[in-house]
Amino acid sequence: MTASVAVDGAVAGSGRVEWWDEADGTRLYLLTGEIDPRWRRRGLGRILLARLEEQAAAHWRDHPGAGPPLFGTNPSDEAALALAHAAGYRVRFTLVDLARDPAGAVEAPLPPGVALRPVRGEHHPRIHAAISACFAESRLGQEVQTYHEYRDGVRDTDLWVVAWAGDEIAGLVVNEREPDGTVDSSWVAVLPPWRRRGLASTLLQHSLRRLAGHGVRTATIRTVQENPHRTVALYERAGYRVTVRTPRYAKPLRQAG
Repeated sequence: MTASVAVDGAVAGSGRVEWWDEADGTRLYLLTGEIDPRWRRRGLGRILLARLEEQAAAHWRDHPGAGPPLFGTNPSDEAALALAHAAGYRVRFTLVDLARDPAGAVEAPLPPGVALRPVRGEHHPRIHAAISACFAESRLGQEVQTYHEYRDGVRDTDLWVVAWAGDEIAGLVVNEREPDGTVDSSWVAVLPPWRRRGLASTLLQHSLRRLAGHGVRTATIRTVQENPHRTVALYERAGYRVTVRTPRYAKPLRQAG
């Protein structure tokens, strides 16, 4: 869905609406747009934002989900942030990016009964199920990922660390190589029966040692400041350091007007 504003018949700004349903059922409508610098500070941003909200609200009326529905926006500068605040948007959560050199990771013994196994093709249904189970109740922007979407994105399994307790997955770290040579840990998950036993910290050290063995110089990871499992502190204890914090803004769709 798209919208635009015009001055004297010429397009002065445009925007779009993207939407998806998150893991806990929240429907997020992400509103993005840009006003031509020549036409800023004339109220066109407010008009464009209102039109995008109207489109999202109409879509919700015609295609409601499990809810609750939210408008979301990611202000890129102070002017856009002021506009979002004036329209009622507030910080929903804050993305936190962290990084470290994998060199120097310590040896960390696994809990009794837990073993690491190389990733095989037949493991993927259980790995996907484990990831889904760990994040199903997240209210911090976690998107739903079908098994087919998961399989389409599988790569670099030689860098993954998957811990098994018998025939069940206890925890995992999914690592992916980036074009610049860094490696990002896109998923870090520990199943409920294995939480509060230090398994996450142990798997992070095993992951870092594996990356170091592959010559990786920079490992990155992203989490959410408000994560109830205090993941920022977890990663900092593992030697990661915060590189950037990025707030994400939202408001309930019912506030549209």
